Amino acid sequence: MQKGLNPPEWDMLSSLRLQPLDLQVYTYAVDCRRFDEQGVAEELGIDAETARESVLRLLTLGLLRPSPCKEGGYAAAGPESARMLSLYPLENELRRRAEAVGLIRRDLETLSPIYQDSSAWKRRSGAFEVLDDVASVRSLLAKEAAECREEVLAAQPGGGRRVEVLAEAIERDEDMLRRGVRMRTLYQHTALFDGPAEAYAERLTGLGGEVRTTSVDFMRLIIFDRKLAIISYAEDPEGAVVIREPSTVRFAVAAFDLIWLNAEPVEAASGREKMRSVSKDLDQAILRLLAEGMDDRGIARKLGMSLRTSQRRVSRIIETLGARSRFEAGYLIGSGGLLDDASAREVQAPRTAGEQRMSHSR
Repeated sequence: MQKGLNPPEWDMLSSLRLQPLDLQVYTYAVDCRRFDEQGVAEELGIDAETARESVLRLLTLGLLRPSPCKEGGYAAAGPESARMLSLYPLENELRRRAEAVGLIRRDLETLSPIYQDSSAWKRRSGAFEVLDDVASVRSLLAKEAAECREEVLAAQPGGGRRVEVLAEAIERDEDMLRRGVRMRTLYQHTALFDGPAEAYAERLTGLGGEVRTTSVDFMRLIIFDRKLAIISYAEDPEGAVVIREPSTVRFAVAAFDLIWLNAEPVEAASGREKMRSVSKDLDQAILRLLAEGMDDRGIARKLGMSLRTSQRRVSRIIETLGARSRFEAGYLIGSGGLLDDASAREVQAPRTAGEQRMSHSR
């Protein structure tokens, strides 16, 4: 580990603080012209070692001085002379060191422009970049798409996307697919119930792109050639964070792949059966969130659907379960095993709510 300059020995200064016993020893000392350690120990009723330690502290602070008239004897000194003898040298040393620190700080500051102009600094400072406006984000997407050569990974949360955004995206994506760039795109299930988004997904798959949907909540992410990732900017939904740092990009790829493995593939002209499967998966996700006590607004946000759609689906599930409240619905979901049995993905009442209540009252 790299070390800097050693600081002053503050522990040594702390050891010079007066202890309660020192006050008793000093009080005894000022009443005597001369005394020794044995006399202090006998007078105060303490052992010789404790008396020696106290005398040593008082000597170090200059509150005692050796007696010129008696070997091993001591005499008291005034606090003012002790302060001049013990503290003045320390205070002067501290001032000297503070001046040295100031000079070193100024020397280091003069080197900052040199380092910031170096290639190492530019590599590090370019690892992360914040774009806080839509125009900059679109410009970067266009540039990276034009330069992309191997693969694009995209995760688009929420349901539908704006028509003008989809129009811009499809032109960019078609160009990459025709150049042989592999494209994998993740949507939430609710995107398939939005006309423009569904058409976009079918067009991508028709050109060889891969699209999958999931009920998992994720953040917006685009990765180009596993070298650059663009994610949502938490402080501004119109902005983005650009990541070029290799380890962080690899982490983003791994997170994408984990969700991708468990997502549902969307095939070109997937048909009614696919929509039925997606609807069942959405209902299962709503069951889980209801069991956790989440409200309609939270469910809508998690699954990328409108509040009205969330309310409609929740009401249907509660009605199907025969529950009289959301709380009772959560209980029936857990007690009916609807979250444990993979075959129960289509929402069904475990019998009826009345039968459940009767069963548990017996």
